[in-house]
Amino acid sequence: MSIVRNRGALPAVDSPVSSSLIVIAEEAELRSDIVAVLGDAGRMPEAIGRPEALSEYEVGAATIVIFACDVDRPPHMTALRRLRRENRDTAIVVISPRATATAVRRTLDAGADALVFEPEIEAALVISVHGVERGQSVVPRNLRAGVERPYLSHRERQVLTLVCDGRTNAEIAEALVLAESTIKSHMASIFTKLGVHSRKEASAVFLDLNPVVGKKADPELEEMQA
Repeated sequence: MSIVRNRGALPAVDSPVSSSLIVIAEEAELRSDIVAVLGDAGRMPEAIGRPEALSEYEVGAATIVIFACDVDRPPHMTALRRLRRENRDTAIVVISPRATATAVRRTLDAGADALVFEPEIEAALVISVHGVERGQSVVPRNLRAGVERPYLSHRERQVLTLVCDGRTNAEIAEALVLAESTIKSHMASIFTKLGVHSRKEASAVFLDLNPVVGKKADPELEEMQA
């Protein structure tokens, strides 16, 4: 595993009392495996099948949620983003089948503090939880290069801002005074850089990286549309 950045330590990590752990895993066998690994390390988590059940627990800054999902599946990434929005002060450790470096970056951008692949649960989960408790973000070592955020050109950012506004390619082309084929080319480049497959995914990742988009207009874009 590799520590990639400091997220700010959870409260009271130096005290004898550890953070409370809540495991969310829809598959009963996987849920049982996660609980067993943590139990062997002396940690006794709560375990639930779906994120919606988290509302029954007191969750805060001293809680770590261990969320099993597939980071290469868009609906699961949507669930992760929702989990982060609804629990902003809570650390999240994601357990997923093996994924690409792009997916690792996308997972962190969606709100995870650590990522552990399913085949590595026994070796890496407890270490990752300890790292998160001490304010670190943790990812598989061989994929740490994928954590770097993608560089988008100024034009690509303009296009994505308008995509987030719900514009079609034709509408974006008109707003930016470009050919629609040029917009399609920009979109293809954006999909590749962000590691996504749809406009909805691209918008979600862009908003994760740029939360002020939609709250404050781009002055240059406004000038071009004037």
